[in-house]
Amino acid sequence: MLGKYLSDKQIPWRRRGRLGMAMTGITPTVNFLTKICKIEPAECRLCIIAREAQGESTDGLSIETYGHINSAGCKRLATTVTADHLSIARHLYLSMLAT
Repeated sequence: MLGKYLSDKQIPWRRRGRLGMAMTGITPTVNFLTKICKIEPAECRLCIIAREAQGESTDGLSIETYGHINSAGCKRLATTVTADHLSIARHLYLSMLAT
């Protein structure tokens, strides 16, 4: 039923997009919000905070996208993302040994 709703061209794209994001638990990134003119600039907010805390320049920062956040590209989230990936890998490995 959800797939039928999301593929229905009669329903506006924004409404389908919001439902899709709500169902998957995704919040929009700064890159997406910049595209729809809701926020400026598109640089990663966590990288800005990290650089300002170190007293460095905030020029040339990465754009905040899902790839930037989930691939440990964001220096502020790198240890958290790495720990999560290792936890998932450990769980998969132990579940394969159990079978």
